[in-house]
Amino acid sequence: MMGIVFKLVLLILMLCPLTINSSFQYLTFVQQWPKGYCTANPSRCQRNPLPTVFTVHGLWPGNFTQILQNCKISAYTPLQNFQDWNNRNLRWPDLAKPSPTMQNFKQPRFQSFWEHEWTKHGTCSENMYPQATYFSRTIQLSQGHNILNYLATGNISPGSNPTVRSVNSTIYRAISNHVPDLMCVTPPRQTPALVEIGICFTATTTTIIDCPSQFLRTGSCGTGTISFPA
Repeated sequence: MMGIVFKLVLLILMLCPLTINSSFQYLTFVQQWPKGYCTANPSRCQRNPLPTVFTVHGLWPGNFTQILQNCKISAYTPLQNFQDWNNRNLRWPDLAKPSPTMQNFKQPRFQSFWEHEWTKHGTCSENMYPQATYFSRTIQLSQGHNILNYLATGNISPGSNPTVRSVNSTIYRAISNHVPDLMCVTPPRQTPALVEIGICFTATTTTIIDCPSQFLRTGSCGTGTISFPA
């Protein structure tokens, strides 16, 4: 009897892995510094002019035991209205693409970044955030969390070379004493460059929490001075 039950459970796991894996407990809201992105990816940096504020990379669902990715096969719905495209692009641009025109913004390449973020991350929270809500809520978070202003409270500005500790502690204080997630890239024979800062939220996005220590990328910044490219 136990053997039959075990086989049934195994069959369910095989048939329904996407549903099980999509159970998320928190969200990491990640913003990227455009100059940092271009320092890390000089050959891919195509946006001109480059934004002078932190822009959205994505909203990443996760749980405290594993990183969640590609949870469902739920297709991205392309934006058909240029004004809708432009409104999203203002805070969530694809830095690896030039700006399109009203005539060609519907081309898949000009929405491929959003499609990637939805497919890889957004589908893992689709049970709570359908696609339109996922994107609109992410934009709302970007409107409420100005990373440049947060850093300015610690006298950290583009062109400076702060320590990892000062960046971490400045953001920590700015988000009500919660641990952020930093990500840096180190070009050959150079100082690590600040690329991304993540803030973690409860699943409802109403409360900031500490980013889970087991998934922090702050180690990529080293322990000393980093570059905040201007």
